[in-house]
Amino acid sequence: MADRTFGMGGNALIFNIGNIQIRNMAIETNPVDGLVAFIFFVLLAFLQLRYPDNPTPFHLHPNTIWLSILSFLLYCFFTFSSKLNFGIKVNHFQTLKRVFASLSLLCLLVLLLPDTWKCFSFLIYILWFMIWFIIHVLPAIKTHFMEARVQRPYMRRVLPPLLPITSMDFN
Repeated sequence: MADRTFGMGGNALIFNIGNIQIRNMAIETNPVDGLVAFIFFVLLAFLQLRYPDNPTPFHLHPNTIWLSILSFLLYCFFTFSSKLNFGIKVNHFQTLKRVFASLSLLCLLVLLLPDTWKCFSFLIYILWFMIWFIIHVLPAIKTHFMEARVQRPYMRRVLPPLLPITSMDFN
């Protein structure tokens, strides 16, 4: 009954076809992002070869695996966020991407170490943290203090107000 009200016969078949045109946009890709993703999945394949039977690395080293996965997901988040066009320009996405990518790959590399080297894994994490601190944090602190020193002579003293002070200004 409803078909007849819209002017269609009982056996009519309608296809909704939409013609969608997508403009060919040049997508800027970073070869380092592709390399990090490739290395991550290659290291996961090597982990499957290193631990072929039970217990798996998820059972033996759950904290290291979770740290690797979460840092890789954060790397993916910052990679995606850096491609979006926000109203604010954030310069720290590249640094955060590098930190989380290296941490994720380092966690997987530590799991691939021989059993005799497991005592050095904590030392490897400390070295990684020190290197990232020296490379990124110290130059940022140095730049901040240099900018503050340059701006200090140009700071103007506070001028008195142009209008007379009234009792309402003290509240």
